[in-house]
Amino acid sequence: MSDESLFIKNDIELLRKRILEADKAYYVDSSPIISDQEYDGLFDKLIKLEEKYPEYNNENSPTKRVGSDIDNTLPEKEHTIPTLSLDKCYNIDDLISWIDKNKIKLGGHIELVIEPKIDGASIVLYYQNGKLISCLTRGNGFVGNDITENIKTIGSVPLVIDDKDALAVRGEVFINKNDFEIFNEKFAEGKYSNPRNLASGAVRRQKSKEVAKFPLNIIVYEGFYDSKKIDNHKDILIDLKNLGFPLNDHLGFFSEKLDSNLIFPFKDAVVGKISDISNYIDDLGRIRNTLPYEIDGLVIKINDLKSREALGFTQHHPRWAIAYKFDAPLAVTRVKSIIVQIGRGGRATPVAILEPVELSGSIISRATLHNQDYIDALQVNEGDTVTISKRGDVIPAVEEVIEKGINVSSFKMNKICPGCGEKLFDEGAHLFCKNEECNLRLLETLKYFVSRGQMDIESLGGKTIEFLFQKGFIKEIPDIYFFDYNRLFEFEGFKDKKINNIIQAINESKKKDFKTILSSLGLKDIGNKVAQLLTDNFGDIDTIIDFSKNKDISKFTSIDGIGESIANSIIDHFNNSKVLDIINRLKKSGLNFIENKENKVMIKNQFLNNTRWVITGSFENFKPREKAGELIEKYGGEVLTSVSSKITHLLCGESAGSKLDKARSLNIAIIDETEFINMFSVNNINIIG
Repeated sequence: MSDESLFIKNDIELLRKRILEADKAYYVDSSPIISDQEYDGLFDKLIKLEEKYPEYNNENSPTKRVGSDIDNTLPEKEHTIPTLSLDKCYNIDDLISWIDKNKIKLGGHIELVIEPKIDGASIVLYYQNGKLISCLTRGNGFVGNDITENIKTIGSVPLVIDDKDALAVRGEVFINKNDFEIFNEKFAEGKYSNPRNLASGAVRRQKSKEVAKFPLNIIVYEGFYDSKKIDNHKDILIDLKNLGFPLNDHLGFFSEKLDSNLIFPFKDAVVGKISDISNYIDDLGRIRNTLPYEIDGLVIKINDLKSREALGFTQHHPRWAIAYKFDAPLAVTRVKSIIVQIGRGGRATPVAILEPVELSGSIISRATLHNQDYIDALQVNEGDTVTISKRGDVIPAVEEVIEKGINVSSFKMNKICPGCGEKLFDEGAHLFCKNEECNLRLLETLKYFVSRGQMDIESLGGKTIEFLFQKGFIKEIPDIYFFDYNRLFEFEGFKDKKINNIIQAINESKKKDFKTILSSLGLKDIGNKVAQLLTDNFGDIDTIIDFSKNKDISKFTSIDGIGESIANSIIDHFNNSKVLDIINRLKKSGLNFIENKENKVMIKNQFLNNTRWVITGSFENFKPREKAGELIEKYGGEVLTSVSSKITHLLCGESAGSKLDKARSLNIAIIDETEFINMFSVNNINIIG
């Protein structure tokens, strides 16, 4: 090697060393040692040298953090360590019972390490000779997907370490809550439901260059050495920290035989006796919502490795560790199959078909899986055993896979619409069917139109609508008003009373106001709130159509609450010949498309203006509870579906569930039914009777 070549090689290696030191200082130690400008200068210089001298390429160069355009097929690969699930408990009594049983098995003395359980994507990092050689998802505990190139893009992942021993490190990839809010607001093509979904979907992207755009982090929590002799978990964590891995500072170490010289070098660590564990858990529960990342519980592990070996494993989990879950899933069942439903707007939603299980007093056989990112986050597939809960006390959702079936990888949605056979298109986090004549879209539009909270045609329930649709009697919304229901006498299950009830309910629906009719059409972006803004500002459908035909977007964006995207949707809808035809036919059926001016007098008192509400639980005077929501909106408030810092009030009824706990933690005003009614009374508005 010439002197010039040696100089270049040494220059490249020195740059790599300085950048990796800066990465550790920034991501792990939270103490930057150089400015951003200096870091960028070093990084750019290294990129140019590596491009000019490819013979000095290194797979663990920090430049790999920017990723590449090469497609990753995410092949399956075997783990060299067990990565099983954890046994779970949901209250302190069960945890103490687990501790006491293990005390007996281990001869009376026990030491425990407790770590917050970050809600993210579980991975394993493998190192050889001080270099990161592979990274796998947890998979089924024995085989995972190889996502090495994607994980290299995460700045907090050490690419090289000062240890030549073979080492496997378990960790959790996650996104901080603040980073999630910023990314979801500014950069996401579609809205993600939570940081875990975004993180899990990101690490499984096909191109590492795309992964590099996501604000991913990692915290590690377990190390497995090939030959290094460390006999307890506490010292393994300390060693991992010294090697440059990011660990959680909120660790707990508990023992009845505390060493006065114990060093546990974590900023917010708690050291105490076994009897102090209950207080530690209570404290973590209280600060849970203030942490920068999502946690869904704690992991309690026996510290001594020989004790772990003595306790061993079951087929599904280690006996020496247990997860304490803050929010208990309410049922365990098996996924029989996964189907894809198409909504009225074309969104494809995967749904798990479950072995029926009782949940909160009802038998549940289906649960939503939201989208492909959510499926990938859970790594769920047909045949898996899962936990399910009721989101918002209403919608059953799959929460966690507790035992994999025969499929290692997650279920993959078919990109062909099950209703019409046409291609599904990616839009952000979701797939969509764009065919407006798709049978499933048409059927869901009909169901939405007659549903409670919309036109509320009770006698035309989902099953009746499906029957009428399948027989070809009703295809589009206006058909509801023009079909001769007396033709149903010839079909089983349709007697005089039922048919008369249907006709009466349909005639009653013709009394609905303009806003309700407009929002019930199921047009994208025109829900209850936007429909109210349109009817308040334009008064009748013909005026809305005229402004839409002129394609003057400013006529709509000038309205507070309507942005450019929604304005474009409005213009598109009311220039669509099919939509205009439906409106004309509904006019002929007797539906009202003019705002009742007399009602304007009733809603001048906007005393709930600038308030944002979530409604939870059941009520004596508001059945269904959507009626309370209508009152809030009528008098100036806004109704949202999930509790966050943006909410000002929680209207709370019986059996409120987790929304009440979250509202309390965020210091949101909690209003019960009596207080809600009184708010109207003091404004001289009688809403009861």
